[in-house]
Amino acid sequence: MYGRINSIDMNSFIIQNFRILCLFLIFLYSSNLNAFEKSITYKCTGLSEFELIGSSGKKEEVKSKEYNFIDGVLHDLNQIQCNWENNKIKCESNFLNIRKLTINLKSNEISDYISGNKGFGVYVENFKGECQKK
Repeated sequence: MYGRINSIDMNSFIIQNFRILCLFLIFLYSSNLNAFEKSITYKCTGLSEFELIGSSGKKEEVKSKEYNFIDGVLHDLNQIQCNWENNKIKCESNFLNIRKLTINLKSNEISDYISGNKGFGVYVENFKGECQKK
């Protein structure tokens, strides 16, 4: 009679710990999947407008640019932390220059704005185009 009670307790203990183990494995898998999605390279082609403030006009040209994201951070001259929500990647920085980058993950459209100061003066660069995962 007492043997049965112990085996029932042991079975419920095993089932309860098995559930905890499953939840732990799902957590590990989802955290790994999330990190994988945030490490990616985009190759973008589009129209670039460059203007040196105080000069006579803008320079427009078609360019190809690569954007490297590692663990959700844009790797460029400055490592910029990005927000990956609502099917958009948004990166903003005011360190050394002003930068606002947005990539729409549904339409793969990019908008990149940079304003800063180089040795020759203040400049503004806009880039708009379409991207592909590399």
